[in-house]
Amino acid sequence: MNSIRLYKNLFDQYEKYRETTLNSDIVKHSEITQKLDNLKQKNNFKISQLGKSVEGREIFSVEFGQGKTKILAWSQMHGDEPTATAALFDIISFFSTDDSFNDFRSFALNKINFHFIPMLNPDGAEKYKRGNAFNIDINRDALRKVSFESKILWNYAEKLQPDFGFNLHDQNSYYTVGRTNNPAAISLLAPPINHVKSIDYTREQSMQVIYKIFEALSIFVPDNIARYSDEHEPRSFGDNFVKNKISSILIESGFYKNDKSKNFVRKLNFIAMLAAFDTISQINFTKIDYTKYFNIPENQQLLFDLLLRNLSFKCEGNNFTIDIGIKREKMLDKNEKTFNYKSKIAEIGDLSIYYGIEEFDLKGYEINLPTPLCVEDAADFKILKNGIMEFEILNGFINAKEVKK
Repeated sequence: MNSIRLYKNLFDQYEKYRETTLNSDIVKHSEITQKLDNLKQKNNFKISQLGKSVEGREIFSVEFGQGKTKILAWSQMHGDEPTATAALFDIISFFSTDDSFNDFRSFALNKINFHFIPMLNPDGAEKYKRGNAFNIDINRDALRKVSFESKILWNYAEKLQPDFGFNLHDQNSYYTVGRTNNPAAISLLAPPINHVKSIDYTREQSMQVIYKIFEALSIFVPDNIARYSDEHEPRSFGDNFVKNKISSILIESGFYKNDKSKNFVRKLNFIAMLAAFDTISQINFTKIDYTKYFNIPENQQLLFDLLLRNLSFKCEGNNFTIDIGIKREKMLDKNEKTFNYKSKIAEIGDLSIYYGIEEFDLKGYEINLPTPLCVEDAADFKILKNGIMEFEILNGFINAKEVKK
């Protein structure tokens, strides 16, 4: 089976492997421990406890495959970035199945030795926050390694000496593919080893594998795959792994329209990782000209959740034309199972270089802006049939009325 047909078939049959008991947008430690307990019953998977988090939650690795090439993949080092955790269990489900993909499975398992660390930051995951229990950003702790979780990842990698590392994250919904209005559903990065962004053999391999991932995902979402900014971050794990001769691949799960719970982006993760494992097992990525990596458009932060264009605004006798960009902050509800959203005006002025996930051209309408410029919920925003626009703020309303001709 050629690769394109393989990826199309995997895409079409994904639902057979999706772990339906795991949500894409929130995953708790108790859920993955239950999954891992069930996995222990299967002889071809080895579950090991690597240590514990600051608050005493276990951090596990899942090992499978007998190949010489070692792959280490870890997810949710930021507690509020769970999409890839769910996708890793989809991958495990896929490798647990007996069906028409057996030839692909058998080949990959004979060539690769897989090591997954699902949920590196269980304390952050419990509270749906980026940092660990001490509010330390684990991905900015690769040098000092003051957090328990950082030491666990570093020590495991040092002992394993993997050939490839997959650093799995979520990014916010405001990234676009280049300077377009296409949201970046997946962003990819081959981390640099220094500020001048040198390319050695280790980073070159990352670039080659990433381009194969890009080709695979472009079959399904040709306008929604981007390259993450490659500014060197000396404290991050990806950059330091490349320094230590581990070819590292960052996969950022972004935003796709009408995919609020990120189920489709999770599916793209599934395809991305299997495409990477496919090319690594066949070693055909080495035939790729690594400079093609730079043909992938770099992502830009050019989106607002809501963009109101061309409003008339009067102030002290002057009349201005302004745009208003609104962003929504996602917060875990008190029941820790659902989310609330708090929306705020993020920017006012000429926003002509930006785009909105939702947009309204309000030329011909006048807006009266009180302070503070903070919206409780953009869902309250509505354009009424009588030509009046209003949405509630902290202490009143922002009122817009039709400009009389």
